[in-house]
Amino acid sequence: MAGNAGTEGKVKPAVSVMMVCYNAAATLPWALASLLAQTSSDWECIFVDDGSTDCSFDVAVGLGDPRIRAFQFETNRGRGAARQFALEQARGEYLCFLDADDWMYPGRLQTEMDFLEAEPKAAVVSAGMAVLYRGGDMAGTRGSADGNKPQVFPPITRLRMPPFSFPASMIRMKAAKLCKFDPRFRASAVEDAGFLIQLLLNHGYGILNRSLYAYTENSTVTLERIMTDYHFVGQIFRDNRARFPVQSRIKNLEVFAKSLVYRGAFAFKRSEWLVRRRSRPPTLKEVEEFQLARRMVALRVENIFGASK
Repeated sequence: MAGNAGTEGKVKPAVSVMMVCYNAAATLPWALASLLAQTSSDWECIFVDDGSTDCSFDVAVGLGDPRIRAFQFETNRGRGAARQFALEQARGEYLCFLDADDWMYPGRLQTEMDFLEAEPKAAVVSAGMAVLYRGGDMAGTRGSADGNKPQVFPPITRLRMPPFSFPASMIRMKAAKLCKFDPRFRASAVEDAGFLIQLLLNHGYGILNRSLYAYTENSTVTLERIMTDYHFVGQIFRDNRARFPVQSRIKNLEVFAKSLVYRGAFAFKRSEWLVRRRSRPPTLKEVEEFQLARRMVALRVENIFGASK
C-alpha cells in the first residue's frame, strides 16, 4: 500500500469526498477540477487508486493539494473493497462520492450540506444527475424533476432498490460508518445499492429538486456486464432474506424477469434504447445550469491541467 496521507489538512473537515479510481487518467482532470471548483473549500478527498496500470495516482498526487489524501493498492481489489477502505479513512462530518469519470457542479457540496444541516431527520440526501454521453454533452437527466420541492422521506419499510442515485448523494458520516461496502462486488457497480439499502432501512432520506452531478453513461454497456450486475442485485436481496423472507423472493423474481428483458433487447439490438430510457429529457433550466457548471469546471481544467474537454 502506497499513500500520501495529506496530514496538512484539517483533522475533521466538513465533508469527505470518496473517489475510487481504476485506470482513469484520461478523465481525472475533470473530476478533480470540479472538486477544486467547489464553492465550499472545507473538504478532504479520499482518493484510492485501485491498482491502476496508468498514471492515475500521479495525476491526483501531482496537484499537491494537502486536502487530497491519496492511497494506492498494488493490485486491483475491486470497487467494493476500495470503497470500504476509503470509508474507513474518511474523517468528515459528511460523506459524499465522486467517480473518476464524472464531475460535480461547483455548488454541489455546499447545497447538500445545507440541506442536511436544515433537515435532522434525513441521514442522506441525493440530487439529480445530468447524464452525459459521447462528447460530454448533456443527453438526459435522472432524479427529481426540476420544480419539485425538496422532500424528506422516512426509512424504507419494504425491500427495494434505493429510490435515488448513489453518486449524487451525501450521507451523515455517523450513519455511513454503520454500513459496509461488500468486497464480493469486484467488477460490479451495485455495491453502492447494497450500501444504501443498509442505510435506508434505518434512516430517513432527502431528495433535492436540482441536478448537481454530471454522470458519464457508459457507452460500451455489454450484456455480460448487465447480467453480472443483476446477479449481484439478486445477491443483495438474498442477503436480506432473514428480515424480508417473502419480499426477497419476490424481488429476485423481478430481477430474473428484468434480466430476460435485457437479453431480449440485446438479441434485437435495442439495448442502447433500453439504457437511455432510464433518463428523461432535461428542462431548459436544467440545460442552462449544466452549461454554466460545465463552463466553470472547464476553466479550472484549463488553468490546472492546460486542456479543456
